[in-house]
Amino acid sequence: MPLLARTIVLNMGYNGAKDLYVDATGREHERIRSFCAAKCLVTWHLEKCATICRERCGGGSYLLSSAIPEGIAGAHSGMTAEGDNRVLMQKVVKDIMSDMQKKQHVMPKLT
Repeated sequence: MPLLARTIVLNMGYNGAKDLYVDATGREHERIRSFCAAKCLVTWHLEKCATICRERCGGGSYLLSSAIPEGIAGAHSGMTAEGDNRVLMQKVVKDIMSDMQKKQHVMPKLT
């Protein structure tokens, strides 16, 4: 999937998590896994975008006026701080599986 399309999809997921934070009536069990998934996916995407930009710009990407080093540093700290992203995604899967056993998780209809 192209980076722009991935950015749009991640933005929709992030906005969905923010909406869930504002009003989670009837969906309280989805709150934590939505935040965890959004954090993981956004930081992974930021790291990929910043790395591609750095590779394509060469040495010019480390100029003081460039935001690329900040993107790399922010993505790195986001991926490792407060728990590794892989651990958070394992938590999301565990929560979904336990909610499926309790009949709380609504599976999307496959077409």
